[in-house]
Amino acid sequence: MERVEERPRVRDDLTVIELDGEAVIHDELNGDLHKLNPTATLVFSLLDGSATLEELAVDVAAAYAMKVEEVLGQMRQLVEELAASHLLVGTEPDPFVAMDGDDGA
Repeated sequence: MERVEERPRVRDDLTVIELDGEAVIHDELNGDLHKLNPTATLVFSLLDGSATLEELAVDVAAAYAMKVEEVLGQMRQLVEELAASHLLVGTEPDPFVAMDGDDGA
C-alpha cells in the first residue's frame, strides 16, 4: 500500500470531468482512466490538502447524519484506493515505467 499524506491532496496534473455527479479522471502520466461514483466523487473533490481525513469525516458525517467512525473508515479505504491508483500527491507513478511499459516484474 502507498503512503498517504496526513492531509491528502489530489494531483494537480489530472484531468477530471464531472457529469451527473460522477467523475472521470484521466492520468496522462500513465494513460489510465478512472471512474468514480457520486460518493467517491464528493470525497475526491474534498481532497485539496487543507484538512485531515478525520476533519473531513466529521463534516461529511454531519452532512449525511452518519457516524464519524463509519465515514472515516470508508474514507480511509477510498483514499488508500486513490493512492494505489497514483491519484494523490506523493503517489505518482514512475514516469519511466509508464513510458516504456516495463513494470520491473
